[in-house]
Amino acid sequence: MQVAIERNSWRLPPEDIVQVADPKSKEEQEDLGYSGDSQNWRSVILALLVIGIVISGIVTAINLIGYVDELLYLSGTRMNLDQFLQGELVPHKLTPSWVTSTQLVFQGDDGNLYVLDSSNDSLSVLVTNHTLRQLNVEDYKCSTDLKYILLKHNSKQVYRYTQSALYTVYDVNNDHHLPITLSDSSKIQQTRLDYATWAANTSVLILIANNDIYVRYSPLSGVDNRITNTGQPDIYYNGVPDWLYQEEIFQPEANIALWPSPDGSYILFASFNDTDCRSFTYPWFEPSIMASASTSQSFPSAKSIRYPTPGTALPKVSLWIVSIKEEHLHLPHVEIQPPVVLRDQDYYLTSAHWLTHENNQISAIWMTRAQNMSIVSNCQASSQWICNETHAERAMDNMWLDVQPHPVFSPDGQSYMLLSPVQEGPTIYTHIKHVTLLQQRIAVISHGPYHVIKILAWDTINHLVYYLATHESGPGQQHLYVIKDPSADDTLRHNPKCITCDLRHSEPYLNCSYFNVYMNKISEQGHTLYVLSCDGPKLPLAFLHRTSDHQTVRLLFNTSTSYADKLSKVALPKKRSLEVMHSQGYKAHVQFTLPPSWREELRDAAFPVLIHVNGRPGSQLVSDKFSIDWGTYMSSKHDFIYVKIDVRGAKSNPTTALYRRIGGTEVQDQMETIRRLLDQYKYLDRNHISIWGWGYGGYVTTRLLGSQPHQGSFSFNCGVSVAPITDWNFYNAAFTERVLGFPSDNQKGYVEAGASQKADHIPGQSLFMIHGLADISVPYIHIVSMAQTLAEKRIMFRYQTYANEGHELSGVLSHVYSSVEDYLIKCLNLEEEDESINP
Repeated sequence: MQVAIERNSWRLPPEDIVQVADPKSKEEQEDLGYSGDSQNWRSVILALLVIGIVISGIVTAINLIGYVDELLYLSGTRMNLDQFLQGELVPHKLTPSWVTSTQLVFQGDDGNLYVLDSSNDSLSVLVTNHTLRQLNVEDYKCSTDLKYILLKHNSKQVYRYTQSALYTVYDVNNDHHLPITLSDSSKIQQTRLDYATWAANTSVLILIANNDIYVRYSPLSGVDNRITNTGQPDIYYNGVPDWLYQEEIFQPEANIALWPSPDGSYILFASFNDTDCRSFTYPWFEPSIMASASTSQSFPSAKSIRYPTPGTALPKVSLWIVSIKEEHLHLPHVEIQPPVVLRDQDYYLTSAHWLTHENNQISAIWMTRAQNMSIVSNCQASSQWICNETHAERAMDNMWLDVQPHPVFSPDGQSYMLLSPVQEGPTIYTHIKHVTLLQQRIAVISHGPYHVIKILAWDTINHLVYYLATHESGPGQQHLYVIKDPSADDTLRHNPKCITCDLRHSEPYLNCSYFNVYMNKISEQGHTLYVLSCDGPKLPLAFLHRTSDHQTVRLLFNTSTSYADKLSKVALPKKRSLEVMHSQGYKAHVQFTLPPSWREELRDAAFPVLIHVNGRPGSQLVSDKFSIDWGTYMSSKHDFIYVKIDVRGAKSNPTTALYRRIGGTEVQDQMETIRRLLDQYKYLDRNHISIWGWGYGGYVTTRLLGSQPHQGSFSFNCGVSVAPITDWNFYNAAFTERVLGFPSDNQKGYVEAGASQKADHIPGQSLFMIHGLADISVPYIHIVSMAQTLAEKRIMFRYQTYANEGHELSGVLSHVYSSVEDYLIKCLNLEEEDESINP
C-alpha cells in the first residue's frame, strides 16, 4: 500500500484515521486461560492474523475491482496502450460524397455504403458492409452513373502524404468485384497503384503506377493505354508529386498532380524531374540480415532519395495536357508554359485546375522559390497554352506566403475567390478575396477575428459563398459560414453569418464546435443541400441539411449508437481549452487533458504535467475535433495533465516574429506560457514537469531543455525528442527557405537556429532522443550530429534508434510509446504498483 500512496501523492490523503482496539478485556483473557507473556504473545499473534486477513481482503478487492483511486473517483477502467494504437475507441467512417446534385453516397451506422436520392427520398444499399470489410476498404470513388465503385484498400505509405494501394472495381448491378491489374504487368497478382480515379463523369479509369499514367476505357476490360513512359523511381514523376512537393507544397488532403477535364476527354497533369536534386543515402537492413547474422550478406544495403536542401537545386516541374478522347497508342502532349516573369528563375507549381467546360482554359498557381509571391495565371489554347498572370499575392513585410487551396472560379472563369492574409488591426487573419479579371478589382469579402480554412462553394446563382472558418472564441473550433458575394445587391452583403455557432447549445448538435461540410453539386437552383458533420468534441454524427433554411432533412449516421457504451466503460479524461495572455499582448492557446481522477473541488491536489510542443509555423495542436491520442492514454492511465500549447507561429497566431529567426520566439513563448499556467493553476505539479515533441516539436523540445532558467520558478524534469530537426542546413529546401531565407544571405540565422546552440545548458540525463534510420523527412544525420555534440560536451542522454523505420515509426509505435512511457514514469518518480507498466 505504501507504493500506491507514493504514486498518488498528488491526491488528498484521508482526513480521518481509525484505530482498532482488541475488544477482549483482561478478565475475558484470564477466563480463557491466558496469562502473563504467553497471553501477550497469543494476543499479538491473533491481532496480526486479523490484520493479515483484512489486508488480504483489501488486496483481493483491489485486484478484482481496480486501483484504490478508481474505487474513489473513476467510473470506468483506465485505458491500455492498445486501445490507442489500434484505434478501438475512435469511429471510422468513409467520407460522404455527392455524385450529382441530388444523389449522396454515405456510410451508415450499420457499415453499409448507401446512396440517397433526395429528389424522391429513396435510400438503397450500394455496397454492403460485408464487401467493405472483406477488402478492408479505406476510400471509394463512384462513377457518375453509379454502375461501378472504385474501392481503395491495402494502402502502404510511399512518403509521408502519398500512398500506393490496391484498387478494385465493384460492379453494383452484378455484385461482382474485379481487382485492377495493369495489362502490361509481368506479375499475375493485383498491381499496386500510386493513384486511381474516374475521368470526371465517365466510366473511364485513370491509373498511375510506377510514376506513369495509364487510361482504361472500360472498367471491366483489363486493357490499358499508356499515356506516359518517362516515370522513374525517385527521378521522374508523372501525375503524382515527388518527395519535396508532397511534403511541403501540395495540400495533404489533395496530394495528387492530375486533374481530368470536366467532360473527361482531357487530362491535365504535372511532371517532376529530380535529376539535378541533391540526394542522401541511408542504411537499409534486408529481412535476411534482420533475421540472422550468419547470412552471407553481412552488411546492410543502402537506399537513397532526392532531397533538396537549402540553396541546392529544386525539382523541375512541368505542366502538360493530353487528350484521351480516342484510344491511340501515342497521344500527343502539350506543355503549359509558366508566366514570363518566372521563366529565368526557380519556382514552384502549387495547384492547377480546369476553368470551363470547353476544355480550352486552365488556371495554374505558381510561387517563387523565396515563397514571397504567388501568381494566379490563366492559360488558354488560343494563346498556345502560355500562362498569363491575372493576380499576384505578395508577402507582407517580415512574412512569407503559405500555400493556399486552389481558388474557386465562377462558371465563366472571369472571377474567382481565394484565401489571402489580411490585416485587421494589429492581427493578420486569413480571409476571402474576390478578384475580377475584366475590371481588375480586388475586394475582401469576409472579415472578423477568425481564420478562413476553406472555401466550400460559390453559389453564383444565389450569390452566396459558403466557407469553413475558426471562431473568435476559440481557434480550435471550426464552423460553417455563409456570406453574399460582391455581385449581390443586398445590404447584408458585408455581414457573414455563422450557421453552426449556436447549434452547440441544443440537440442534435449539443456540445458540437468542430464541423465539416460537404456541399452538393450545383444545379439550376444553385446549391440546395449539404451534409453537416459534427466531428467533435462529442462523438461524430451527420445530418443532411437544406441551404434554404439550414434545417435538417434526415440523419445520416450517429456513431454514438455503437461507441457511446464502449467509451462509458473507459475512464477517459476531460478536455478544457483556455487562453493565456502574454506580456507582449498576444494570446497563447492552450488545451488541458485533465485526468479522470481530477475534480474541481480538489484544490490542493497536484498532478504531474506532460506538455506536448510543436511550434512549427502553420501547425495547430489545440483542436475541438474528437480524438483519442497518446495524451488521452497517458492522462487516463497515469493521471497526467496533458497540455497542448499553440504560440506565435501556430496557425492561429502571427508568424512575423519567426521570420528568419526560428528557435527563439516560439521557445520563449512556450516558456512564458508554461510559467503563467503553473502560477495560475495549482493542480499543475511544478515538481513533476515533462515535455515532448515530434519533428519540429522534437527540435523545440531540445531548445526548451537548453533554455530553462537556472534560478527559475520551475524546471523540466525531462524531455522526449522524437525525430528532431537539429541542423537547418540539412532540412528540406522548401520549408527552410520559406522561414529562414537562403543560407547565402542569412547564415547567422541558420547557425543560431541550430539545436546544438543550446546543448551546453541541457541538464544531464534529461533528454531522451528517438529516431528511425530510414527517416526521409528528417534524415538521421540530424540526431547523429546532436548526439555527437552532447557527447563532446559530456552531457549524458538516452538515445534509441530503429532500423528500416521512417519519420512516423509506424512499424514500432508500440515499442516507441512504451519506451517513452517507461522513461517518463521513472524520470518523474511515478513508480507503478505493478512490476510492468504494460497492460
